[in-house]
Amino acid sequence: MASLSLGTQLNPLTQTDGLQSSRRLYHNALHHLNSLRTNFESRQQTIGVQDRSFLLEQMGEWCEEIGYQPADFDVLNAIHIAGSKGKGSTASFVFSILSEYLSDGCDPGEKRPASLKKIGLYTSPHMRSVRERIRIRESQSTAFTDTPLDEKKFAQYSSEIWNRLNLDSRAPSQSPSFAKFLTLMGLHTFMQEKVDTAVVEVGIGGRYDSTNILHQPSVCAITSLGLEHTDLLGSRLEGIAWAKGGIMKKGVPVFTVPQDPGAMAVLEAVAVYEGADLHVVATHPDLESIELGLQGDFQRINASLAVAVAAKHLSRMGFSGIADTTTFMQSSLPEKFRRGLEKAQWPGRCETRHNHGIRWLLDGAHTLESIEVLWPWVVKNMVAQKQARRVLIFNQQTKDATALLHHLWQVMTSSTSRFACAGPIFHQAIFCTNTLWERNAAPDIERVSMTYSGDSLQDLKIQHESATCWAEISGGESAVTVVRTVEEAIRYAAHGYGDRDCIEREGDEAVVLITGSLHLVGSALEFLDTFA
Repeated sequence: MASLSLGTQLNPLTQTDGLQSSRRLYHNALHHLNSLRTNFESRQQTIGVQDRSFLLEQMGEWCEEIGYQPADFDVLNAIHIAGSKGKGSTASFVFSILSEYLSDGCDPGEKRPASLKKIGLYTSPHMRSVRERIRIRESQSTAFTDTPLDEKKFAQYSSEIWNRLNLDSRAPSQSPSFAKFLTLMGLHTFMQEKVDTAVVEVGIGGRYDSTNILHQPSVCAITSLGLEHTDLLGSRLEGIAWAKGGIMKKGVPVFTVPQDPGAMAVLEAVAVYEGADLHVVATHPDLESIELGLQGDFQRINASLAVAVAAKHLSRMGFSGIADTTTFMQSSLPEKFRRGLEKAQWPGRCETRHNHGIRWLLDGAHTLESIEVLWPWVVKNMVAQKQARRVLIFNQQTKDATALLHHLWQVMTSSTSRFACAGPIFHQAIFCTNTLWERNAAPDIERVSMTYSGDSLQDLKIQHESATCWAEISGGESAVTVVRTVEEAIRYAAHGYGDRDCIEREGDEAVVLITGSLHLVGSALEFLDTFA
Protein backbone atom coordinates (compact mmCIF):
# COMPACT_ATOMS: atom_id res chain seq x y z
CA MET A 1 0.00 0.00 0.00
CA ALA A 2 1.36 3.38 -0.97
CA SER A 3 1.86 5.90 1.82
CA LEU A 4 1.64 9.68 1.70
CA SER A 5 4.95 11.48 1.49
CA LEU A 6 5.66 14.35 3.81
CA GLY A 7 5.06 16.71 0.92
CA THR A 8 1.48 15.50 0.44
CA GLN A 9 0.40 15.52 4.07
CA LEU A 10 -2.31 17.99 4.99
CA ASN A 11 -1.13 20.98 6.99
CA PRO A 12 -3.64 21.90 9.74
CA LEU A 13 -2.40 25.49 9.73
CA THR A 14 -2.98 25.79 5.98
CA GLN A 15 -6.46 24.32 6.39
CA THR A 16 -7.24 26.83 9.14
CA ASP A 17 -5.94 29.72 7.05
CA GLY A 18 -8.13 28.55 4.17
CA LEU A 19 -11.21 28.43 6.36
CA GLN A 20 -10.47 31.87 7.77
CA SER A 21 -9.95 33.26 4.27
CA SER A 22 -13.23 31.73 3.10
CA ARG A 23 -14.99 33.18 6.13
CA ARG A 24 -13.53 36.63 5.41
CA LEU A 25 -14.73 36.50 1.81
CA TYR A 26 -18.20 35.54 2.99
CA HIS A 27 -18.31 38.42 5.46
CA ASN A 28 -17.15 40.78 2.73
CA ALA A 29 -20.03 39.55 0.58
CA LEU A 30 -22.46 40.26 3.42
CA HIS A 31 -21.08 43.76 3.91
CA HIS A 32 -21.51 44.41 0.19
CA LEU A 33 -25.10 43.15 0.35
CA ASN A 34 -25.91 45.32 3.33
CA SER A 35 -24.61 48.40 1.52
CA LEU A 36 -27.37 48.05 -1.09
CA ARG A 37 -30.77 49.66 -0.75
CA THR A 38 -32.92 47.72 1.70
CA ASN A 39 -36.22 46.21 0.63
CA PHE A 40 -38.00 48.94 2.59
CA GLU A 41 -36.12 51.72 0.80
CA SER A 42 -36.72 50.12 -2.58
CA ARG A 43 -40.45 49.80 -1.92
CA GLN A 44 -40.77 53.42 -0.84
CA GLN A 45 -39.64 54.52 -4.30
CA THR A 46 -42.47 52.67 -6.07
CA ILE A 47 -45.44 53.23 -3.74
CA GLY A 48 -48.19 54.97 -5.67
CA VAL A 49 -46.65 54.17 -9.06
CA GLN A 50 -49.27 52.35 -11.14
CA ASP A 51 -47.12 51.16 -14.03
CA ARG A 52 -44.03 49.55 -12.59
CA SER A 53 -43.01 47.69 -15.74
CA PHE A 54 -39.77 49.68 -15.68
CA LEU A 55 -38.68 47.43 -12.80
CA LEU A 56 -38.58 44.39 -15.08
CA GLU A 57 -36.87 46.40 -17.81
CA GLN A 58 -34.21 47.28 -15.25
CA MET A 59 -33.88 43.61 -14.24
CA GLY A 60 -33.44 42.73 -17.91
CA GLU A 61 -30.62 45.25 -18.25
CA TRP A 62 -28.86 43.90 -15.17
CA CYS A 63 -29.25 40.35 -16.51
CA GLU A 64 -27.51 41.41 -19.72
CA GLU A 65 -24.69 42.98 -17.73
CA ILE A 66 -24.05 39.75 -15.85
CA GLY A 67 -24.15 37.76 -19.08
CA TYR A 68 -27.70 36.49 -19.55
CA GLN A 69 -30.81 37.05 -21.61
CA PRO A 70 -34.11 36.15 -19.85
CA ALA A 71 -34.62 33.27 -22.31
CA ASP A 72 -31.34 31.75 -21.10
CA PHE A 73 -33.08 30.85 -17.83
CA ASP A 74 -35.46 28.51 -19.68
CA VAL A 75 -32.92 25.71 -19.14
CA LEU A 76 -33.68 25.92 -15.42
CA ASN A 77 -37.16 24.45 -16.04
CA ALA A 78 -38.37 26.81 -13.33
CA ILE A 79 -41.42 26.30 -11.16
CA HIS A 80 -42.61 29.83 -10.37
CA ILE A 81 -44.77 30.25 -7.25
CA ALA A 82 -46.70 33.38 -6.24
CA GLY A 83 -49.39 33.96 -3.60
CA SER A 84 -50.21 35.76 -0.38
CA LYS A 85 -49.84 32.89 2.05
CA GLY A 86 -48.36 29.44 1.81
CA LYS A 87 -46.07 30.08 -1.15
CA GLY A 88 -42.95 29.23 0.83
CA SER A 89 -44.56 26.08 2.25
CA THR A 90 -45.75 25.08 -1.22
CA ALA A 91 -42.26 25.63 -2.62
CA SER A 92 -40.83 23.48 0.17
CA PHE A 93 -43.30 20.66 -0.55
CA VAL A 94 -42.46 20.78 -4.28
CA PHE A 95 -38.72 20.80 -3.53
CA SER A 96 -39.13 17.80 -1.22
CA ILE A 97 -41.27 15.81 -3.68
CA LEU A 98 -38.88 16.41 -6.57
CA SER A 99 -35.96 15.42 -4.35
CA GLU A 100 -37.41 11.90 -4.26
CA TYR A 101 -36.90 11.77 -8.03
CA LEU A 102 -33.22 12.69 -7.98
CA SER A 103 -31.09 10.21 -9.91
CA ASP A 104 -29.46 8.76 -6.80
CA GLY A 105 -32.91 7.70 -5.60
CA CYS A 106 -33.61 5.41 -8.56
CA ASP A 107 -35.17 2.14 -7.43
CA PRO A 108 -33.39 -1.05 -8.59
CA GLY A 109 -34.58 -1.99 -12.06
CA GLU A 110 -36.59 1.24 -12.45
CA LYS A 111 -36.68 2.56 -16.00
CA ARG A 112 -35.96 6.27 -16.13
CA PRO A 113 -36.60 7.94 -19.48
CA ALA A 114 -35.89 11.22 -17.69
CA SER A 115 -33.78 12.21 -14.73
CA LEU A 116 -33.20 14.94 -12.20
CA LYS A 117 -29.63 15.39 -11.05
CA LYS A 118 -29.77 18.71 -9.23
CA ILE A 119 -32.64 20.85 -7.89
CA GLY A 120 -32.52 24.50 -6.80
CA LEU A 121 -34.81 26.38 -4.42
CA TYR A 122 -34.98 30.17 -4.24
CA THR A 123 -37.11 31.72 -1.47
CA SER A 124 -37.38 34.89 0.59
CA PRO A 125 -37.02 36.23 3.18
CA HIS A 126 -34.42 34.23 5.03
CA MET A 127 -34.94 33.21 8.63
CA ARG A 128 -31.42 33.16 10.00
CA SER A 129 -28.79 33.19 7.26
CA VAL A 130 -29.06 34.83 3.86
CA ARG A 131 -27.65 31.63 2.37
CA GLU A 132 -31.02 29.98 3.08
CA ARG A 133 -32.49 31.87 0.13
CA ILE A 134 -30.48 29.81 -2.34
CA ARG A 135 -30.61 26.04 -1.79
CA ILE A 136 -29.34 23.19 -3.94
CA ARG A 137 -29.90 19.47 -3.51
CA GLU A 138 -28.33 16.78 -5.68
CA SER A 139 -28.78 13.79 -3.40
CA GLN A 140 -31.75 12.42 -1.51
CA SER A 141 -29.47 11.83 1.43
CA THR A 142 -28.72 15.56 1.78
CA ALA A 143 -30.56 16.93 4.82
CA PHE A 144 -32.67 20.04 4.26
CA THR A 145 -30.49 21.89 6.77
CA ASP A 146 -27.48 21.19 4.52
CA THR A 147 -29.03 22.51 1.30
CA PRO A 148 -28.25 26.26 1.65
CA LEU A 149 -25.43 27.47 -0.57
CA ASP A 150 -22.17 27.15 1.35
CA GLU A 151 -20.23 30.26 2.38
CA LYS A 152 -17.46 29.75 -0.18
CA LYS A 153 -19.82 29.52 -3.16
CA PHE A 154 -22.01 32.30 -1.81
CA ALA A 155 -18.99 34.60 -1.66
CA GLN A 156 -17.85 33.50 -5.12
CA TYR A 157 -21.15 34.03 -6.93
CA SER A 158 -21.91 37.22 -5.01
CA SER A 159 -18.52 38.62 -6.02
CA GLU A 160 -19.12 37.71 -9.66
CA ILE A 161 -22.43 39.59 -9.74
CA TRP A 162 -20.97 42.54 -7.83
CA ASN A 163 -18.03 42.92 -10.20
CA ARG A 164 -19.99 42.40 -13.41
CA LEU A 165 -22.40 45.15 -12.35
CA ASN A 166 -19.45 47.34 -11.29
CA LEU A 167 -21.26 48.17 -8.05
CA ASP A 168 -18.20 49.68 -6.36
CA SER A 169 -18.59 52.77 -8.52
CA ARG A 170 -22.29 52.69 -9.34
CA ALA A 171 -24.84 55.10 -7.88
CA PRO A 172 -27.25 53.45 -5.41
CA SER A 173 -30.26 54.49 -7.50
CA GLN A 174 -28.80 52.62 -10.48
CA SER A 175 -27.90 49.55 -8.47
CA PRO A 176 -30.15 46.60 -7.63
CA SER A 177 -31.65 46.54 -4.16
CA PHE A 178 -30.80 43.84 -1.61
CA ALA A 179 -33.64 41.59 -2.85
CA LYS A 180 -33.03 42.14 -6.56
CA PHE A 181 -29.31 41.46 -6.18
CA LEU A 182 -30.12 38.14 -4.53
CA THR A 183 -32.55 37.26 -7.32
CA LEU A 184 -29.80 37.89 -9.88
CA MET A 185 -27.36 35.92 -7.78
CA GLY A 186 -29.81 33.04 -7.28
CA LEU A 187 -30.43 32.67 -11.01
CA HIS A 188 -26.70 32.99 -11.74
CA THR A 189 -25.94 30.33 -9.13
CA PHE A 190 -28.48 27.91 -10.60
CA MET A 191 -27.07 28.47 -14.09
CA GLN A 192 -23.48 27.91 -12.96
CA GLU A 193 -24.41 24.87 -10.88
CA LYS A 194 -26.44 23.48 -13.80
CA VAL A 195 -29.59 22.64 -11.86
CA ASP A 196 -32.23 20.65 -13.75
CA THR A 197 -35.12 22.40 -12.00
CA ALA A 198 -35.30 25.65 -10.04
CA VAL A 199 -38.23 26.16 -7.68
CA VAL A 200 -38.58 29.95 -7.44
CA GLU A 201 -40.75 31.80 -4.93
CA VAL A 202 -41.97 35.29 -5.81
CA GLY A 203 -40.93 38.06 -3.42
CA ILE A 204 -43.75 40.63 -3.51
CA GLY A 205 -46.71 40.54 -5.88
CA GLY A 206 -45.66 38.81 -9.07
CA ARG A 207 -46.20 40.93 -12.16
CA TYR A 208 -43.39 43.37 -11.36
CA ASP A 209 -41.40 41.16 -9.00
CA SER A 210 -37.75 40.63 -9.85
CA THR A 211 -38.31 36.86 -10.22
CA ASN A 212 -40.71 37.53 -13.10
CA ILE A 213 -37.68 37.93 -15.32
CA LEU A 214 -38.23 34.20 -15.90
CA HIS A 215 -39.17 33.88 -19.56
CA GLN A 216 -40.72 30.42 -19.93
CA PRO A 217 -41.17 28.47 -16.69
CA SER A 218 -42.18 24.82 -16.68
CA VAL A 219 -45.15 25.36 -14.35
CA CYS A 220 -46.60 28.31 -12.40
CA ALA A 221 -48.56 28.21 -9.14
CA ILE A 222 -50.60 30.76 -7.21
CA THR A 223 -51.34 29.97 -3.57
CA SER A 224 -54.15 31.42 -1.43
CA LEU A 225 -54.67 35.15 -1.90
CA GLY A 226 -55.29 37.71 0.82
CA LEU A 227 -54.74 41.36 1.62
CA GLU A 228 -51.00 42.07 1.92
CA HIS A 229 -48.55 44.77 0.91
CA THR A 230 -51.57 46.98 0.25
CA ASP A 231 -49.34 50.04 -0.19
CA LEU A 232 -47.97 48.40 -3.33
CA LEU A 233 -50.67 45.96 -4.42
CA GLY A 234 -53.82 47.85 -3.46
CA SER A 235 -56.52 47.23 -0.87
CA ARG A 236 -58.76 44.95 -2.98
CA LEU A 237 -58.34 41.24 -3.57
CA GLU A 238 -59.00 41.77 -7.26
CA GLY A 239 -55.97 44.04 -7.52
CA ILE A 240 -53.83 41.55 -5.64
CA ALA A 241 -55.02 38.75 -7.95
CA TRP A 242 -54.01 40.88 -10.94
CA ALA A 243 -50.54 41.36 -9.47
CA LYS A 244 -50.08 37.66 -8.64
CA GLY A 245 -51.53 36.57 -11.98
CA GLY A 246 -48.79 38.52 -13.71
CA ILE A 247 -46.49 35.49 -13.50
CA MET A 248 -48.67 33.60 -16.01
CA LYS A 249 -47.03 32.94 -19.38
CA LYS A 250 -48.39 31.76 -22.71
CA GLY A 251 -48.51 27.98 -22.93
CA VAL A 252 -47.37 27.46 -19.33
CA PRO A 253 -49.78 25.48 -17.09
CA VAL A 254 -50.88 27.37 -13.97
CA PHE A 255 -52.30 25.84 -10.80
CA THR A 256 -54.14 27.61 -8.02
CA VAL A 257 -56.40 26.77 -5.07
CA PRO A 258 -60.00 27.86 -4.45
CA GLN A 259 -60.06 31.65 -4.11
CA ASP A 260 -62.47 34.45 -3.31
CA PRO A 261 -64.90 34.68 -6.30
CA GLY A 262 -63.73 38.16 -7.27
CA ALA A 263 -60.07 37.17 -7.12
CA MET A 264 -60.73 33.96 -9.05
CA ALA A 265 -62.52 35.89 -11.79
CA VAL A 266 -59.44 38.07 -12.22
CA LEU A 267 -57.10 35.06 -12.35
CA GLU A 268 -59.31 33.45 -14.98
CA ALA A 269 -59.33 36.65 -17.05
CA VAL A 270 -55.54 36.99 -16.84
CA ALA A 271 -55.12 33.34 -17.87
CA VAL A 272 -57.27 33.89 -20.96
CA TYR A 273 -55.40 37.09 -21.84
CA GLU A 274 -51.97 35.49 -21.44
CA GLY A 275 -52.93 32.21 -23.11
CA ALA A 276 -52.21 30.15 -19.99
CA ASP A 277 -54.08 27.01 -18.94
CA LEU A 278 -55.43 27.60 -15.40
CA HIS A 279 -56.33 24.67 -13.13
CA VAL A 280 -58.01 24.91 -9.70
CA VAL A 281 -56.74 22.28 -7.27
CA ALA A 282 -58.88 20.67 -4.55
CA THR A 283 -57.44 18.87 -1.52
CA HIS A 284 -56.08 15.47 -2.54
CA PRO A 285 -58.00 12.67 -0.72
CA ASP A 286 -54.79 10.87 0.32
CA LEU A 287 -53.66 13.82 2.42
CA GLU A 288 -56.04 12.87 5.23
CA SER A 289 -53.85 9.83 5.94
CA ILE A 290 -50.42 11.36 5.34
CA GLU A 291 -48.51 12.97 8.20
CA LEU A 292 -47.18 16.06 6.49
CA GLY A 293 -43.74 17.32 7.35
CA LEU A 294 -45.22 20.77 8.00
CA GLN A 295 -47.66 21.16 10.90
CA GLY A 296 -51.07 22.80 10.68
CA ASP A 297 -54.29 21.55 9.07
CA PHE A 298 -54.11 24.41 6.57
CA GLN A 299 -50.98 22.85 5.04
CA ARG A 300 -53.14 20.25 3.28
CA ILE A 301 -54.20 22.71 0.61
CA ASN A 302 -50.58 23.85 0.13
CA ALA A 303 -49.52 20.20 -0.12
CA SER A 304 -52.27 19.50 -2.67
CA LEU A 305 -51.13 22.41 -4.80
CA ALA A 306 -47.56 21.14 -4.56
CA VAL A 307 -48.66 17.65 -5.64
CA ALA A 308 -50.39 19.00 -8.75
CA VAL A 309 -47.44 21.24 -9.63
CA ALA A 310 -44.82 18.51 -9.10
CA ALA A 311 -46.84 15.99 -11.11
CA LYS A 312 -47.26 18.32 -14.06
CA HIS A 313 -43.59 19.29 -13.94
CA LEU A 314 -42.37 15.68 -13.84
CA SER A 315 -44.65 14.87 -16.75
CA ARG A 316 -43.26 17.78 -18.77
CA MET A 317 -39.73 16.65 -17.90
CA GLY A 318 -40.46 13.26 -19.49
CA PHE A 319 -41.06 11.09 -16.43
CA SER A 320 -43.38 8.18 -17.20
CA GLY A 321 -46.20 6.93 -15.00
CA ILE A 322 -47.56 10.40 -14.22
CA ALA A 323 -51.23 10.58 -15.23
CA ASP A 324 -52.96 13.72 -16.47
CA THR A 325 -53.61 16.23 -13.69
CA THR A 326 -57.30 15.47 -13.19
CA THR A 327 -56.71 11.72 -12.90
CA PHE A 328 -53.57 12.14 -10.81
CA MET A 329 -55.34 14.34 -8.25
CA GLN A 330 -58.01 11.68 -7.74
CA SER A 331 -55.74 8.63 -7.68
CA SER A 332 -53.60 7.12 -4.96
CA LEU A 333 -50.36 9.06 -4.63
CA PRO A 334 -47.10 7.36 -5.65
CA GLU A 335 -44.84 6.40 -2.77
CA LYS A 336 -42.26 9.02 -3.74
CA PHE A 337 -44.86 11.77 -3.48
CA ARG A 338 -45.88 10.49 -0.04
CA ARG A 339 -42.28 10.42 1.17
CA GLY A 340 -41.67 13.90 -0.18
CA LEU A 341 -44.70 15.31 1.64
CA GLU A 342 -43.72 13.60 4.89
CA LYS A 343 -40.09 14.75 4.75
CA ALA A 344 -40.77 18.38 3.81
CA GLN A 345 -39.32 21.01 6.14
CA TRP A 346 -39.92 24.74 6.39
CA PRO A 347 -38.54 26.39 9.55
CA GLY A 348 -40.58 29.00 11.39
CA ARG A 349 -43.96 27.85 10.15
CA CYS A 350 -46.01 26.14 12.85
CA GLU A 351 -42.76 25.10 14.52
CA THR A 352 -42.67 23.83 18.10
CA ARG A 353 -39.67 23.95 20.44
CA HIS A 354 -39.43 22.71 24.03
CA ASN A 355 -36.87 24.03 26.49
CA HIS A 356 -36.64 25.82 29.81
CA GLY A 357 -39.97 24.36 30.86
CA ILE A 358 -41.63 26.23 28.01
CA ARG A 359 -43.42 25.15 24.86
CA TRP A 360 -42.43 27.69 22.23
CA LEU A 361 -44.83 28.03 19.29
CA LEU A 362 -43.29 29.87 16.34
CA ASP A 363 -45.00 30.97 13.16
CA GLY A 364 -44.27 33.94 10.93
CA ALA A 365 -47.96 34.70 10.23
CA HIS A 366 -48.08 38.29 8.96
CA THR A 367 -51.38 38.61 7.09
CA LEU A 368 -54.98 38.58 8.32
CA GLU A 369 -55.59 35.25 6.62
CA SER A 370 -52.45 33.58 7.94
CA ILE A 371 -53.32 34.69 11.49
CA GLU A 372 -56.73 33.08 11.04
CA VAL A 373 -55.47 29.70 9.82
CA LEU A 374 -52.71 29.67 12.45
CA TRP A 375 -55.03 29.84 15.45
CA PRO A 376 -56.44 26.25 15.41
CA TRP A 377 -52.88 24.93 15.62
CA VAL A 378 -52.16 27.27 18.54
CA VAL A 379 -55.32 26.12 20.33
CA LYS A 380 -54.28 22.45 20.03
CA ASN A 381 -51.01 23.23 21.76
CA MET A 382 -52.69 25.33 24.45
CA VAL A 383 -55.27 22.66 25.23
CA ALA A 384 -52.45 20.14 25.65
CA GLN A 385 -51.18 22.28 28.57
CA LYS A 386 -54.33 23.72 30.10
CA GLN A 387 -52.69 24.84 33.34
CA ALA A 388 -49.68 26.49 31.73
CA ARG A 389 -49.14 30.22 31.60
CA ARG A 390 -49.77 31.59 28.11
CA VAL A 391 -47.57 34.34 26.66
CA LEU A 392 -47.68 36.22 23.36
CA ILE A 393 -44.50 37.70 21.81
CA PHE A 394 -45.43 39.83 18.80
CA ASN A 395 -44.01 42.26 16.28
CA GLN A 396 -44.91 43.53 12.84
CA GLN A 397 -42.57 46.31 11.81
CA THR A 398 -43.62 46.98 8.23
CA LYS A 399 -47.38 46.39 8.07
CA ASP A 400 -50.40 47.58 10.02
CA ALA A 401 -49.60 45.89 13.31
CA THR A 402 -52.78 47.07 15.01
CA ALA A 403 -54.94 45.55 12.26
CA LEU A 404 -53.21 42.20 12.77
CA LEU A 405 -53.71 42.41 16.53
CA HIS A 406 -57.39 43.28 16.17
CA HIS A 407 -57.84 40.31 13.86
CA LEU A 408 -55.92 38.00 16.19
CA TRP A 409 -58.19 39.03 19.07
CA GLN A 410 -61.29 38.53 16.93
CA VAL A 411 -60.17 35.05 15.87
CA MET A 412 -59.24 34.14 19.44
CA THR A 413 -62.49 35.25 21.02
CA SER A 414 -64.76 33.82 18.32
CA SER A 415 -63.19 30.39 18.60
CA THR A 416 -65.14 27.69 20.42
CA SER A 417 -61.85 26.79 22.09
CA ARG A 418 -61.85 30.19 23.79
CA PHE A 419 -62.95 28.65 27.07
CA ALA A 420 -61.00 25.40 26.87
CA CYS A 421 -58.25 26.88 29.03
CA ALA A 422 -58.68 28.41 32.45
CA GLY A 423 -58.03 32.14 32.84
CA PRO A 424 -57.17 34.66 30.12
CA ILE A 425 -56.13 33.52 26.66
CA PHE A 426 -52.76 35.20 27.17
CA HIS A 427 -51.61 36.09 30.66
CA GLN A 428 -48.79 38.19 29.21
CA ALA A 429 -48.27 40.04 25.90
CA ILE A 430 -44.73 41.17 25.05
CA PHE A 431 -43.97 43.51 22.14
CA CYS A 432 -40.44 43.86 20.74
CA THR A 433 -38.54 44.71 17.56
CA ASN A 434 -37.04 42.06 15.27
CA THR A 435 -33.55 42.95 16.55
CA LEU A 436 -32.00 39.88 18.11
CA TRP A 437 -29.44 41.02 20.65
CA GLU A 438 -29.40 43.65 23.38
CA ARG A 439 -27.87 47.05 22.64
CA ASN A 440 -24.38 46.25 23.87
CA ALA A 441 -24.00 43.36 21.45
CA ALA A 442 -22.50 43.67 17.98
CA PRO A 443 -25.07 43.85 15.18
CA ASP A 444 -25.70 40.63 13.26
CA ILE A 445 -24.66 41.31 9.67
CA GLU A 446 -26.98 38.52 8.48
CA ARG A 447 -29.95 40.61 9.69
CA VAL A 448 -29.14 44.23 8.89
CA SER A 449 -31.43 44.45 5.88
CA MET A 450 -34.12 42.30 7.50
CA THR A 451 -34.58 44.51 10.53
CA TYR A 452 -34.52 47.90 8.80
CA SER A 453 -37.99 49.39 8.34
CA GLY A 454 -37.43 53.12 8.08
CA ASP A 455 -38.80 53.61 11.58
CA SER A 456 -36.59 54.53 14.46
CA LEU A 457 -36.12 51.54 16.72
CA GLN A 458 -34.92 53.79 19.50
CA ASP A 459 -38.32 55.13 20.52
CA LEU A 460 -40.09 51.78 19.94
CA LYS A 461 -43.03 53.69 18.50
CA ILE A 462 -44.64 50.71 16.76
CA GLN A 463 -44.15 48.49 19.79
CA HIS A 464 -45.81 50.99 22.14
CA GLU A 465 -48.69 51.45 19.69
CA SER A 466 -49.14 47.68 19.55
CA ALA A 467 -49.04 47.40 23.34
CA THR A 468 -51.66 50.13 23.74
CA CYS A 469 -53.85 48.47 21.12
CA TRP A 470 -53.63 45.08 22.84
CA ALA A 471 -54.37 46.52 26.26
CA GLU A 472 -57.51 48.14 24.87
CA ILE A 473 -58.91 45.23 22.87
CA SER A 474 -58.12 42.66 25.56
CA GLY A 475 -59.80 44.75 28.23
CA GLY A 476 -56.69 44.51 30.36
CA GLU A 477 -56.81 40.72 30.72
CA SER A 478 -53.17 40.49 29.56
CA ALA A 479 -50.26 42.11 31.33
CA VAL A 480 -48.55 44.15 28.60
CA THR A 481 -44.79 44.71 28.29
CA VAL A 482 -42.60 46.49 25.71
CA VAL A 483 -38.93 45.52 25.30
CA ARG A 484 -36.37 46.38 22.66
CA THR A 485 -34.99 43.04 21.47
CA VAL A 486 -36.00 39.45 20.90
CA GLU A 487 -33.41 38.41 23.47
CA GLU A 488 -35.10 40.53 26.13
CA ALA A 489 -38.56 39.28 25.16
CA ILE A 490 -37.59 35.63 25.40
CA ARG A 491 -35.68 36.09 28.66
CA TYR A 492 -38.66 37.98 30.08
CA ALA A 493 -41.06 35.20 29.10
CA ALA A 494 -38.76 32.54 30.54
CA HIS A 495 -37.97 34.41 33.74
CA GLY A 496 -41.54 35.38 34.41
CA TYR A 497 -43.35 32.22 33.49
CA GLY A 498 -40.84 29.39 33.18
CA ASP A 499 -38.53 27.90 35.80
CA ARG A 500 -35.13 28.16 34.12
CA ASP A 501 -33.50 26.08 36.86
CA CYS A 502 -35.85 23.13 36.42
CA ILE A 503 -35.76 22.25 32.75
CA GLU A 504 -36.70 18.58 33.25
CA ARG A 505 -39.93 19.22 35.12
CA GLU A 506 -42.84 17.22 33.66
CA GLY A 507 -45.08 19.28 31.40
CA ASP A 508 -44.62 22.85 30.31
CA GLU A 509 -44.59 25.80 32.68
CA ALA A 510 -45.65 28.12 29.86
CA VAL A 511 -46.83 28.15 26.28
CA VAL A 512 -45.30 31.07 24.37
CA LEU A 513 -46.58 32.06 20.92
CA ILE A 514 -44.09 34.06 18.82
CA THR A 515 -45.71 35.48 15.69
CA GLY A 516 -46.38 38.49 13.47
CA SER A 517 -43.21 38.47 11.38
CA LEU A 518 -40.90 35.94 9.74
CA HIS A 519 -37.98 38.16 10.75
CA LEU A 520 -39.10 38.01 14.38
CA VAL A 521 -39.37 34.22 14.24
CA GLY A 522 -35.96 33.92 12.59
CA SER A 523 -34.36 35.94 15.38
CA ALA A 524 -36.24 33.90 17.98
CA LEU A 525 -35.04 30.60 16.52
CA GLU A 526 -31.46 31.88 16.52
CA PHE A 527 -31.70 32.87 20.16
CA LEU A 528 -33.47 29.70 21.31
CA ASP A 529 -30.58 27.65 19.91
CA THR A 530 -28.21 29.47 22.27
CA PHE A 531 -30.57 30.14 25.18
CA ALA A 532 -29.10 29.00 28.48
